[in-house]
Amino acid sequence: MTIWAFNKVEPISDRNLVYQSVKSGKSRFGWSQRDEHNLKLNNNWTDWHSKQLFLLKVKQGDWIVHINTPSWGKCIAVEVLSAYDFDDGLQCSGGPDFRHFFKVDTETVIEFNRKDANVLPSVNLNPRQRYHRIRAADDFHKSIANLKNNAVCLSDGESKEEHHLKDKTSKYLLEMSNLIHKMHKSKNLERFLAKVFRKIPGVIDVDENGFGWGTDYGADLIVTMSTSLGSIEFENKIIVQIKSFEGTHYDLDAVEQVKTGIEKYAGTAGMIITTAKKSEKLANKIQKTSEEVGLPIDLLASDDVAKFVIKHAPELLFRLDGIS
Repeated sequence: MTIWAFNKVEPISDRNLVYQSVKSGKSRFGWSQRDEHNLKLNNNWTDWHSKQLFLLKVKQGDWIVHINTPSWGKCIAVEVLSAYDFDDGLQCSGGPDFRHFFKVDTETVIEFNRKDANVLPSVNLNPRQRYHRIRAADDFHKSIANLKNNAVCLSDGESKEEHHLKDKTSKYLLEMSNLIHKMHKSKNLERFLAKVFRKIPGVIDVDENGFGWGTDYGADLIVTMSTSLGSIEFENKIIVQIKSFEGTHYDLDAVEQVKTGIEKYAGTAGMIITTAKKSEKLANKIQKTSEEVGLPIDLLASDDVAKFVIKHAPELLFRLDGIS
């Protein structure tokens, strides 16, 4: 499948004729005023023909985007239904032209702003000569889906380049969480996350509870944070339960363990960290238990674990030597 981009035509009146033709079921390309310009006639092509021979490569299932059509900054895109053909063309300002054509599926026609936030930056819609190929086919189709659903909403101050970069890199977060799980089994994950908590501003103590002396009474880590409200300083004690799981987390023991830890150590909040994906069952149990104890219980699951480490202790995931 190939994505073809046809640049705007001049004058504007001719451009509008091309635009209307696309909407009626034929995408067109110019430089085809005379009968001998028909690329299907024979193989005795001239230099004139050579500039249009790429049209013979367009096939069913390809897409054509008419850039800056019907007006500057606008585009119309459509899926191709048939291979190259030649007809009487359009009655343009200089006579018949745009006789090169392709039948297109009018149900797939989509019009959009060339710089729309839904269009991925990797999709090259900058006009180049008379035509070019858009190499990022997957991103093009993602853009079309985005446009149909108006899927992209930029946050304040966020550029579309930043938005789509985050979208592209988000898939790596799950991979990193899986690697954290694989490299840190059982108690080793607790030690790893204790290092992360110690990097968080306001944390004054991380008790690696239960190491070497039996039960931890539901608290793998006890994290003490100092906070202030005006001139008043007070401490929060967070009871953390950690599970090095894979797949989806259905087991509810961690919730009961956090509840036990809060009661045993006079915790003011709870947290469950799991390298597995959260299940609705787990989320509902956490909410119910939080309401029972009257204290917040947070959940970090799956790619949230990678985000947590990247935010507070990126040097534990990446070699950052030499970066000042």
